[in-house]
Amino acid sequence: MTGKTRIGVIVAIVMFGILGYGYLSDTNGASLTENQSKQEKSDSAKEDQEKYEAPDFTLQTIKGEEVSLSDYRGKIVFINFWATWCGPCRHEVPAFVELQDEYGTDNLVILGISVDQGNRSVVTEFAKEYNINYKILYANREVVGKYGGIQSIPTTFIVDRDGYLRDRRVGFPGKDYFVQAINFLM
Repeated sequence: MTGKTRIGVIVAIVMFGILGYGYLSDTNGASLTENQSKQEKSDSAKEDQEKYEAPDFTLQTIKGEEVSLSDYRGKIVFINFWATWCGPCRHEVPAFVELQDEYGTDNLVILGISVDQGNRSVVTEFAKEYNINYKILYANREVVGKYGGIQSIPTTFIVDRDGYLRDRRVGFPGKDYFVQAINFLM
């Protein structure tokens, strides 16, 4: 990646944060359905809103295969930064397992990016214990940097079918929030 490209990605991520993380989040606390109604009422406003493509990455899964975000274009993708020692992360895993079952891999892809450091077998054992049915990847500094430097976990980015960042959630807002996000983007 050239210096100019790297600066462009950083600027896009910063702007993404400043603009309020896309259509789904709203600094006034409006619900997703309220936001959807606002969007439907004003197609021209929708066209004027800047979109930021999710930075692509390639990471290794706990099974040793390489996975790239671009492999999932055409699907809704949750990019979830988490760790085995994180209490809120442990609470959201069962919800993600249920969502993956309910929506299937044709509509939804969940990429759990572990920020655990040290022995990788801890992550593998955790995935077995929690019956995780979605891809678990190992984070690296480059990917964490591309997504603005993850300061808190869990942090989940929602990417639409066209590869654009549509939301970012810090913490676990509950399964219903993610169901609304999926339905909004389908």
